[in-house]
Amino acid sequence: MERRNEILNYIRNRPGVTFRELARELGLGIGDLQYHLGKLEKEGQVFSRKVGRRRYIFPAGFEEEAQRLLMAISTETRRRILLLLMEGSMSQGELARELGVSQPTVSYHMRELEKLGVVRAKRAGKSVLYEITYDPSTLARLIREYRPSLWERLADSLIDILTGMGEGE
Repeated sequence: MERRNEILNYIRNRPGVTFRELARELGLGIGDLQYHLGKLEKEGQVFSRKVGRRRYIFPAGFEEEAQRLLMAISTETRRRILLLLMEGSMSQGELARELGVSQPTVSYHMRELEKLGVVRAKRAGKSVLYEITYDPSTLARLIREYRPSLWERLADSLIDILTGMGEGE
């Protein structure tokens, strides 16, 4: 029961944690974690959502919009895509150039982000432009509240960008 409470507390503090991340962070075996999560789900304390190959775990009653956004920022590439789209609509080619990744990689992540409903594609002539479908302040709040270490990394990146701007002058 103590182990189960530890798992539940971790999920409450880090909603949207992936199954593998949870096992690694708590030092639990896969079978042990499956057993305890099964019990917690039957008790209605937690629920999980599977997107692609990842299983995300949330405490009961966690808001729908927040679920989608936390799943969307679960990988570095998706976080970087969303940060770029906060500046305005971009095409797949523009995103690929900015990120330094291939267009198929961007295409894969855009499909996943569209499934989550956090971006939408719109035709602009021959191009497809992607735009975010949520209020960026909501994402900032979620990151600050549930992913403080990510918030610190984003702040460090912003500082690096700003200090780099002054170097060329």
